[in-house]
Amino acid sequence: MSPFRPIPRSLRGISPLRHSATFTPNRLLSTRPSPSTHSSGRGGNRRYLPYALLPAGLLLLPAATLACDPDPSTRPPPSSLSSASTFQLFKAWFVWTLICTPGMVDYSPAILDFFFKTPLKAPVEWFVRNTFFEQFVPGESVAECMPALHAMRERNVGAMLNYSAEVDESQLKGSGPDREAQDRAEREKKLGQILLALDVAGEYERSLPIEQRGVTGFALKITGLVDCNILERASYSLLRLRPLTKSNSATSPNSATFVPYPGTPQSADAQIVARSSIAGERGLGKGLELLALGGKLDEMGVLESDHGLREGDMEELNELWGKLKIIGNKAKEVNVNLFVDAEHTWYQPALDAYTLLLSQEFNRPPVKKDDTWTGPLIFGTYQSYLTRQPSHLIHALVHADAHGYALGIKLVRGAYFMQERQKWLDEGRHGADPIWPDKPATDMAYDGSIATIMSTMKEQLDSQHPERALSVVFGTHNSESCDLVCDGLVKNGLAFADPIRHMLHLRPDVRGKIRVAQLYGMKDDLTDRMSSRFVNDGKPVALKYIAYGKLDEVMPYLGRRAIENKSLMGGDHGSGAERKRVGAELRKRIFG
Repeated sequence: MSPFRPIPRSLRGISPLRHSATFTPNRLLSTRPSPSTHSSGRGGNRRYLPYALLPAGLLLLPAATLACDPDPSTRPPPSSLSSASTFQLFKAWFVWTLICTPGMVDYSPAILDFFFKTPLKAPVEWFVRNTFFEQFVPGESVAECMPALHAMRERNVGAMLNYSAEVDESQLKGSGPDREAQDRAEREKKLGQILLALDVAGEYERSLPIEQRGVTGFALKITGLVDCNILERASYSLLRLRPLTKSNSATSPNSATFVPYPGTPQSADAQIVARSSIAGERGLGKGLELLALGGKLDEMGVLESDHGLREGDMEELNELWGKLKIIGNKAKEVNVNLFVDAEHTWYQPALDAYTLLLSQEFNRPPVKKDDTWTGPLIFGTYQSYLTRQPSHLIHALVHADAHGYALGIKLVRGAYFMQERQKWLDEGRHGADPIWPDKPATDMAYDGSIATIMSTMKEQLDSQHPERALSVVFGTHNSESCDLVCDGLVKNGLAFADPIRHMLHLRPDVRGKIRVAQLYGMKDDLTDRMSSRFVNDGKPVALKYIAYGKLDEVMPYLGRRAIENKSLMGGDHGSGAERKRVGAELRKRIFG
């Protein structure tokens, strides 16, 4: 089955691009590390690295963090390797050598957990902090990440911040008043941390010249703000409700615009995820009938046993919508883009519904032409490893056009394929699982979406409402996909080549609308290359996705990402390639 479906006539200028051959697996924004030039004040003790703790290297393996390194000027910026100290290079080489060790990826979380329960906890923690953690995480707070952001911007690289403490799904089934109160307090704490992080990121934005602002982003993980069990129940209720609404073509298997599981959001979703907020304007009641939604839905893989909404869930969901509006208003105030993270598909229908609501709330251009407008504030995440991706993207483009707002897109390949496939199989859901059958199909979906996005952007910018034009971040560690982005810009007249400096100039109305991101600590060579391909207009095209958080909070994130990204971390295109690249620079410096 082809990953591409018929495209609406209103978007007839869009044509999927054919995928070329060899691609490297990508996670959301995955790439491999290279010696990051990020260091904070923790340098003094590094020289006394306890090599006796070498086996503890099985610990943290961050498979999804990033390193950033290009420079801002119209001449090509220095590489990340050339701007790193020899000691930093040695530590990076050491980290990648450990990651190349057989079994490292699979066993590091368990070994790390073991060491942290022994008297060796303190030295092991010191070792982790000064090796793996430092390679992939520039700080425990946004404030600690600021030196890295400034250094990156000097190399013409922007930043997307990600608070990487995440939900432990193994504990979601717990209950009891004490546990519930503790979880609620923790969620309120996370809300406060998000608002504080946005304030600090906003201060960084204000430190830049006005014409260079508006590139910094913040990744929002909605599951940290609500009981995830409620999100899952809401998602199954949404999947059952959508076929009953008037605009149900996207949920009808016989429709040309059918979007496979986990479906695509609709305006009517608000009656579940934000009912109290919209009840007055839409004349809605309490919605008790929604609690009765049940039954199986084979075309969406919904089972009879999948729980729907319970009493009190819609009140919790409406409270979540209130929190998201607070976050959105703060992001708007400080001029920091919000990127809503994609998560497991059993939460995704509800997350999609909130992303749609946020987009309609914050991505509408101002009525007054003289008001400042830099494009969409809210970005949804589009996962190309899901079979829904091509039709889901088209549906989103059509919805934004029909409702007068600008679409924000973060295009990624995806991160959860092992869990998704296994859960679908274990639970005996109808039909094939929601993941493309192989990597080439995912690559084709991703690269086809690049073509769709580029041609749509050109069409929108050349229309009567250029202010509604989409903005996009391509999260990829794949050099061929990066080449397709550059080729698409030129092909669609969104950029032109400088024949003298062999760099690309973006059209003035495209500035800040196109970005390409890799993970911090990984794939710095690709970040360098993307930075150096564009004339520096003050708004970087190259971007790094920066994880931050306290060591004990971030370790589960890093360990899980390591296992999810085994294909990325190993082999000639993963840690082995990073080790060779860093090693070559070390040999050059030492032996000339």
